[in-house]
Amino acid sequence: MKRPYWLLIGVIVSVLAIVLLAGCVSKSEFEAVAAEKESLEVEKQSLQAEKAALEADKESLQADYSKLTVDYKSANTELAEIKAVYPPRNFSSSHELEEWLLANDVSERPASTNVEDLYSKALEIQEDALNDGFIVSVWIDYRIEAVLCATVIGGGAISMWSPETDSLTIPFLPLSILSNYSNVKELGDAFYPTPTPVP
Repeated sequence: MKRPYWLLIGVIVSVLAIVLLAGCVSKSEFEAVAAEKESLEVEKQSLQAEKAALEADKESLQADYSKLTVDYKSANTELAEIKAVYPPRNFSSSHELEEWLLANDVSERPASTNVEDLYSKALEIQEDALNDGFIVSVWIDYRIEAVLCATVIGGGAISMWSPETDSLTIPFLPLSILSNYSNVKELGDAFYPTPTPVP
């Protein structure tokens, strides 16, 4: 009867030995697994570095986007300001012109002492008008050294004034009259008021 116990114990020990030996790996297999683990660690570090670089790129792109958004809004504001005055137009009425002249301060400066100063004032009025979206021309009569500003009102009349006053010298001159004159001299002789010459 003792024999079956020894046999049973022998079978159990054999099974345990087989199980334990099956769980062991060869040195080459172990080294291969260790090398793969090390390779995966290196790859993990590389991916983490790449992730950090991508996050830095993302932050940089967000900063660029924010700057571009600000630039875009600024450009839109500037474009709206340009569209408000461009293309320049004629004054719609003599009232609009008179209101603009009252708001413009060039005529409030001390009187000019020579024709060059008067011409400079007229050019400044022309520039101010253009900045506000209106067309103003400068008319010079070299015969009497006079300078006037001129503009078209509503597409049907010309108004003129001295750069040193806000009152219209020629408040209303229909454009149809212009066709009766062959040149500016004839028109000036017929309609040009005789301003006080500048010394």
